Amino acid sequence: MQKVWIVVTALIWFAVPAVPGQIKRTSVPLGDVMDKALAKGSLLGDGARPFHIYVSVSEPENPASPYQGTIEEWWASPSQWRREVTVKDGVRQTIVVTDGKKTERDEGDYFPLWLRNFVSATFDVVPDAAAWRASGGSIPQIAEGSNSGACARAKFSIGSGASATDAFAGICFDGTGRLKSYFGPRYSMEFSDYRSFGNKQIARKLDDDPEPGTHLTGEVTRLEELPKDIPATLFASLSTDDDRFHSVQVSPLQMEQLTAGNKSIQWPTVRSGKTEGRLAIYVSVDSAGQVREAWPLNSDNAGLEDPVREQVQHWTTKPAIANGKPVQVDGGRGFAFDTKIADPLPELSDAEVRALATKIVEPVWASGAHSGDVAEVDIGVNEEGKLTGEGYTKVPSNLQSPVIAAISQWTFHPLIRNGKPQYFHGIVKFVVP
Repeated sequence: MQKVWIVVTALIWFAVPAVPGQIKRTSVPLGDVMDKALAKGSLLGDGARPFHIYVSVSEPENPASPYQGTIEEWWASPSQWRREVTVKDGVRQTIVVTDGKKTERDEGDYFPLWLRNFVSATFDVVPDAAAWRASGGSIPQIAEGSNSGACARAKFSIGSGASATDAFAGICFDGTGRLKSYFGPRYSMEFSDYRSFGNKQIARKLDDDPEPGTHLTGEVTRLEELPKDIPATLFASLSTDDDRFHSVQVSPLQMEQLTAGNKSIQWPTVRSGKTEGRLAIYVSVDSAGQVREAWPLNSDNAGLEDPVREQVQHWTTKPAIANGKPVQVDGGRGFAFDTKIADPLPELSDAEVRALATKIVEPVWASGAHSGDVAEVDIGVNEEGKLTGEGYTKVPSNLQSPVIAAISQWTFHPLIRNGKPQYFHGIVKFVVP
């Protein structure tokens, strides 16, 4: 499998000094900062103690959402544990490790990527930690006084040739060195509400925004020491060892090859924005070769993201085989688009967009941001007032993390024209004070 190597291309940090003039800035290896954060904030690894955890995953603003599931694990040691993961539609995965031997029972035909992300956030919070260490990057650290956080960011391409589209990954730490957020094509998560568990600090709230307007939350409703009176049968090996939910991450080139037999994307006309450019999505395929999820990553025209995703979700591939068995696969897919404008959308200025906003969140700027720096975000808002896409081509790389964190929280009243709600395109402008 081809690997996407992470190369740190931009570093962001910000500080709030307690007393002016008493702050000394130093630089430390990114790997050291990350390892300390994982040692302190991960349930597993050095210093792990037996535990029982229960996580409830939902879309709080949509009680009828299909994005509902649970994660529960009883962990006695690396060689003895039991995990049960369920989805609202009846999918269930049970894994038991007894004396170091894994057995698994999978019920259903597909383990969703959106829920897999919360499993990672619970037990393997930085899945590609080795790649970040290997990057050799460093981040500024405040040696004396107090600091409010630091981030590292990586840039790479998804797709080949004319379809190659920029993609990003990043990792951020809060002022105490705990993991604050991680984002990348396959997996993104925010970590908050840290509380003590033994000598560790464990996040009790996990948040993910897989697409504009969809906010998923994982709530740790129970984290306790493993009860001493649990029945021994809990760790008894299962009678089956399924692996139909095993998922293999493939490179963008491999994803192009797997999906090459499908119909070409039919590019609809757009009502605003660029008519030529590039777009990238992240695709997950079940073990039978049916695309089950397609999430937006980056686009030169956000209005094309939903049409592409809708078409791709009808795609099929030949089942991928690993160790002689069909497996799920996931990976990025890039596209080059060429379309035209028809029935132009209302184009709103920054002032007009802000007048429609029901919730405005301003970025928290890093100290590396310079007064007067400007970031302009292209947004799309549908007839229900739901943010449907954002474009960051006019946002300098060193400002992207705080801008993305801010704009994703905005909400709006619908735009009414001639008595009817209208989809609109607009610009949101931020200026560093």
